[in-house]
Amino acid sequence: MPSFAGLIATVSPAVYGLAGSLIGAFAAGSASYLVARQARKAAERAWVRDNRREIYDRFLTSAQRLLIALEQAHPDEHTDDVETAYVGFFEAYGVVQTVAERPVVEAARAYAYRLKELREELDSENPSGDEYFVRVARCVRLSRHDTIDAMRAELGLLGDARPPERYNPFVGTGLEEKYVAAVARRSAAAPVHRERESLS
Repeated sequence: MPSFAGLIATVSPAVYGLAGSLIGAFAAGSASYLVARQARKAAERAWVRDNRREIYDRFLTSAQRLLIALEQAHPDEHTDDVETAYVGFFEAYGVVQTVAERPVVEAARAYAYRLKELREELDSENPSGDEYFVRVARCVRLSRHDTIDAMRAELGLLGDARPPERYNPFVGTGLEEKYVAAVARRSAAAPVHRERESLS
């Protein structure tokens, strides 16, 4: 009859082998699971990022379309262009609120409510006057830059897209000083007017 020590000596290599196989399989399975999970998360992030780009493009385009429609409309008439642009913009705004991170949502909210204020001024035949309308329109443009910067940060893009405060698009062309003079002449000739700066 084999001794207890001999039995242990016979069984131990088999037990150790089985334990080693189980530990190896568990480690390999865990590593595979972690790699697959990380790959899935990376794919999800890429999908969200790509879809956000499309959503943000739609939002910015519809916001600019609405601003142009509001600036070109007359206070005493209600046009289909404004209504169509308004509906399209707020559809895109709702989607941005659903998919964006908090900084983009907050910037987009200010953008949306400033555009809404222009619309309400227009619908009520501009009771606050042209100066107020122009100042709100300028605030809309500032919101556009704030929103773009928030979107760029969220998408991992470096730097901002905001132009300097007194940006001169003619630097280095020979028209730099003439542009400054032209802007000054327009400002002196019409201190209060609805500027068409829709490309800013």
